Amino acid sequence: MRESYRVFTTVDLIAFFPLRRSIHVSSHFLFPTTEDSPTDQSKRYRINQNNTMAAPSISNLAMMSPHRIVLEATPDTDEAKVRLVEELQSRGRAAVGAKSWMDAKLLYEKCLSIEGCSVVDNKKKAIFHSNLSLVENKMGEFEKAREAASAAVKEDSTYVKAWWRLGQSLISLHRLEEALEACSKAQKLDPSNNALKKLVEKTKQQVEEEKASMMEVDDDDADKKATKSSTSTPAPKLTKTTTTTVKSSSSSTKGDSSKKVVENDDDANLFTKSEPVRGYKVVNGKKTSYFHNELDEKSRALIGDIAPKKIENPSTGAATVKTANKQGTSVWNTGGTWEEKNVSEWAKSSLTDMILQTSYVLPNSSPAPDAVVSVEKVSKIEGHASVAVVRGKTRFIYEYSCELNWKLSKEDDELNCTGSLTIPDIDGTVALGEGYEIHNFTINSVSDNSLKPVIDRFVYRGGFQETLNEKIDNWVRLFKKEYGPKDA
Repeated sequence: MRESYRVFTTVDLIAFFPLRRSIHVSSHFLFPTTEDSPTDQSKRYRINQNNTMAAPSISNLAMMSPHRIVLEATPDTDEAKVRLVEELQSRGRAAVGAKSWMDAKLLYEKCLSIEGCSVVDNKKKAIFHSNLSLVENKMGEFEKAREAASAAVKEDSTYVKAWWRLGQSLISLHRLEEALEACSKAQKLDPSNNALKKLVEKTKQQVEEEKASMMEVDDDDADKKATKSSTSTPAPKLTKTTTTTVKSSSSSTKGDSSKKVVENDDDANLFTKSEPVRGYKVVNGKKTSYFHNELDEKSRALIGDIAPKKIENPSTGAATVKTANKQGTSVWNTGGTWEEKNVSEWAKSSLTDMILQTSYVLPNSSPAPDAVVSVEKVSKIEGHASVAVVRGKTRFIYEYSCELNWKLSKEDDELNCTGSLTIPDIDGTVALGEGYEIHNFTINSVSDNSLKPVIDRFVYRGGFQETLNEKIDNWVRLFKKEYGPKDA
C-alpha cells in the first residue's frame, strides 16, 4: 500500500534544517510520497526483459543523490525560491570542489529549472550555464558542454567565463579555429588575465600546426601520385654483352677454327654512361668514389694548414677552466654558446620546502586575532626547471604548478578550518612582486560558518596569499643565487 501524505514541504525542511557544505542529508530521512513505492525505494536500478542492468535516468539519479531534498523541492513563493537557489548554488560549488560531477550537474540543472525567481536574471542564468558547461566537460560530455557554454554566451555576452568555457569545450571537440575565436573574445573582455593569454597562444599554435600538417598530407598525396605515374612507365631493359669462343671440328678438315659469337646487345655503352649514377667518377685519370674531393692549389691556399698541432703551453688550460666557471659553463664550452642544465629535482624539492614554511598570523583587528594560517601539505607539484647559458648570459627557465592544503587554527580555541588551493603558474612570466594567481580555492571544513568572511578576507584575498607570494618570490631569488654566475 502506497502512502499518500507529506507532513512538510521540502522548502520548509530547508528553512528548519539549514545545511552546511560538509554535511549531507541522507534520503532515508524523507517522508514517503506517492512518487515512490516501497519496491521502488529498495531498487537502485531496474532489470529489463533481457535481464540486463539498465542505466539510471536523471530522475532516478536525483532520487539516489544525497541532495534529493533540494532536487525534488517545488517552492511556491518567491522568498522560498530565493532560498532554494542560494542553497543549490552553495551545494553546487561544494560538489565541484569535491569533484562530484554528477551531483554538480543535477544541482545546476535544478537552478536553471526554477522559473519566476526574482534573483535569477540573465547574468545569473549565464553563470549557471557556464558552471554546467564546466561540469559536462569534466564528465567527457564535450558536445553538451559546448551547448551549455553557448547558452551562457547567449544570456550574457559580456561574461568572460562563458566565452572561456566555450573555447575549452571546442578545444575538446578539436574545433580549433572556433575555439581560438571564442578564447580571443574572452581575452578582449579581460586583457589582463594571464591564463587566458596563454590559452589563446596555445590554441593559435595548435591551429598553425594543424594547417601545417594538412599541407604535409597534401604534399605527400601529390608525391605518391607522381611516383605512381613515374613507375607506370616501363623502364628500358638493360641487356648484357657476352662474348664466347666456340671450337668447331670438321671431319673434312684437320685444323681447328675458332669464331666469335656475339649476342645482339648494347650493354657496353650503357654501362659506361651509368657509372656516375652508380657513385663513380674519374679524377686525374683514376676511377674513384663520387664523393671524393680533391683540393686544388687555390683551395689549399685559402684553407691554410689544418693539420693537428701540438700544444706548446698546457698551462693555458687553467685560465680556460677559470673562464668557464665564471660564465657557468663547462670547460668544453669556453665560447659561451648554448648550454642547458636540468635542475628540476633540486627546484621541486626546494620549492616544496619554501611553500611549507608559509605561515600568517591574523592581526588583532580581525574577528579571529592571533589565529594562524599555515600550509599543512603540498599535495602535488609538477613542472621542470633548467639553467641555460647563451653567449655568456645565464637564463633561468622554470615552470611549475602546485596544489596545497591550508589550515586555519588557534591555540586553546575550537577554531579549526581546512581547505585547499591551486597555483597553476609559477614561471618566468610572473615578475617578482606581481603575485601569483590562485585557482580552485576550496573550504573543506569549517568549525563555524561565521568564519567564512574571515577566510575570504585573510586567506584567499590577502594576508596569507601575500605571504605565500613572498615565499615563492624568495624561492626564485634562491634559484638565481644557487645557479647564477660565480664571482672569480
